[in-house]
Amino acid sequence: MSDDLSDLLGDDEAPRPKRGRPTKEEAAARLQRDATKNLPHYTEFRRPVGVTFFSNILGVQPKQIQKRLERCPVDSWTTHAGKPQPMYDFLTGMSYLIPPQGSIEDWLAQQNQASLPPIVSKAYWEMTNARIRALTAAGQLWHDEDVLMTFARVSMMIRQESKMWIEDMPGRQNLTDEQYNFLVDRVNDMNTQIRGKLELLPREFQTNAHSREIEKELADTDTRPSLGDE
Repeated sequence: MSDDLSDLLGDDEAPRPKRGRPTKEEAAARLQRDATKNLPHYTEFRRPVGVTFFSNILGVQPKQIQKRLERCPVDSWTTHAGKPQPMYDFLTGMSYLIPPQGSIEDWLAQQNQASLPPIVSKAYWEMTNARIRALTAAGQLWHDEDVLMTFARVSMMIRQESKMWIEDMPGRQNLTDEQYNFLVDRVNDMNTQIRGKLELLPREFQTNAHSREIEKELADTDTRPSLGDE
């Protein structure tokens, strides 16, 4: 029987795997196949899932998952080994298992009155309004960084414009060297004084931006006040 006919009829035996340690390429290919085989289908994330599912996804012990999900709403219940087991919505459960990213102000900005606990909303906005009233009474309505940047730009504009006064002055060619140098020195002295008033002096009294002050005050506070604070 010809080789072509043998191939067509499938008479040849399948090649046997080689004995011995697999090559790096074979090990990498096997690892890739195993990883793909163990990945859950996306539909698994749309159904209620249990503690074991979260544990496998996050690589955390089931007891730690159970503790973090104590206040998470239960979607449904199932029975395993004769015991009831809670099932959770995947996205809701993950919000209890993964700490939020960003600052507390960013988180609060994404909340609405219905999703924010009343005691948290009341405490935060009372403190924020008190800070705004205090800053308004003190005349601190601008962030220092913005004010200093504006002063620096004004100082630069005055310096550039004033240097052209002498060159554009009518009768410039009739000035003696002494008169010309006198005017140049006066313009330079004026720019030095303006720079000191607009840039150097405000920096001596510089404070942090208001948003950073509020963020610093909230950094060490718990967003969930204790019952004793109510």
